[in-house]
Order: sequence, then structure tokens, then C-alpha cells
Amino acid sequence: MADTNNQQQNSISDIVLNKIKSGGVKMRPKIYFVLKTILIIFGTAVLTLLILFLVSFIVFAMRASGTLFLPSFGVFGLRILFISLPWFLIFATVISVILMEILAKHFAIVYRRPIVYSILFIIILVLLGGIIIERTRFHPSLFWRSQEKRLPIMGGFYRDPSITRLQNVHRGIISEITSNGFLIKKPDNQMLTIIVTPDTQFLPGREIKEGEAVVVMGRREDDTVYAFGIRRIEDQFNMFMLEHRPPRPMR
Repeated sequence: MADTNNQQQNSISDIVLNKIKSGGVKMRPKIYFVLKTILIIFGTAVLTLLILFLVSFIVFAMRASGTLFLPSFGVFGLRILFISLPWFLIFATVISVILMEILAKHFAIVYRRPIVYSILFIIILVLLGGIIIERTRFHPSLFWRSQEKRLPIMGGFYRDPSITRLQNVHRGIISEITSNGFLIKKPDNQMLTIIVTPDTQFLPGREIKEGEAVVVMGRREDDTVYAFGIRRIEDQFNMFMLEHRPPRPMR
């Protein structure tokens, strides 16, 4: 039995050696595998950071424009939400996740598991990470740097009008209550007059006061908006307002 095993091992060794001699198998130096591993790790890290940035920026842009709050306005809000989603960024995120999965398959801990599990793990990880990053001052800080033209590389990314402007959706801080509605100050410091009618839908209630952040859905004519729905919100919106922007560091 031992002789048979030795013969099989010798036979395999002979086959491998013959293929090497004939050029069928190319020998790779150890440095090749070391560099390959380093590149895979580096690529995975870069893709992870890119995906976290994209996910957090998508949530940031949706929150800034008011898109994130549209589902509360029913079917009409959902329709505008679908149209207004940043599909290009979503597509870029999906492609990045696929590339990350391809790279991650080089690691044994991922390779030995079904692809569905690894993709779900990546999606959950980047969603949680992206949401956590979005709740920090990271994006608002970059937003204001771009407005002050102090963000040369990614400034255009944050100066995109869709971040603070969305058709039929207006968000801002209530600056004054009027007899038939109120005035809001938008992130770009523009003032809008909101007209409230008996048909205007209030979420969660009709009680509003000055200083509150709101999202208003309605038709706009010049600087007047005829409100279809109004929702009070509590988030980091005031960080977009000029008077609440993060202070510039001392030099």
C-alpha cells in the first residue's frame, strides 16, 4: 500500500515537472504572491471606503433635499421619491459592491461561504457604516467647504443643486408664522412663503412654530409655495444653515 502511494506521488511529481519543463506551468516567485495579496487588500480597503462614502453621501443628499421624508406623504411622495433618487450614485455603489465581492473571494473566510451570505454581509456592513457616517459632521463640513470654494477636488459634488433643491419639495427653518401659513428659510438662505389651505396635510400634527425644521411638498410659483403636505423634522438640517455651519478652524 505504501509502495502504491509512493508511486502515485512520484507520478504526480513527474507530471508537474514535465509541465514546468514544457512551459505548461509557469513558476511564480514568492514576491508575486505577496504583491498580489497586498494589492487585493489595498483594493478591498479602497472599495470599502468608496462604498461607505457613496452610501453616506446618498443619505446625506436625500436628507438635505427632503427626499428622505417623501414616503410619509403617501403615493404621491413615493412617486417623487422614485424619480428623485440619485440613480447614478446608486448604480456606482452597486458596481463597487460587486467589485468588492470579487476581491473578497480571494480570502478564505469569504471563499468558503455562499456568495449570497458574503454579499448580504457586505451590504449590511456598508449600510450601517454609511448611515453612521452620515449622522456625523463629515458631509455638512465638506458641504460648507465647497460653498466657500475651499474644496477643490470634490467641490462640484457638493455644489450640485439637487442636494438642496428638489422640484415640489422644499425644506427649511420656519422663520415667521403668517395669517395663511408661514415663511421658511432654505439651506441657501432663500426665503419662501408657504401658503396653507384646509386641504394641506400636516404630519404629525398642525402645531408648528418658529424655529422648527419642516419639509413642505407643494407647487411653487416664484417665491410662494402652495402646500400640499407639511412635515416637521428633527435632524441635522440646521447644520446646513449659514448661521449654524461648523466653525472654521483657527490658524
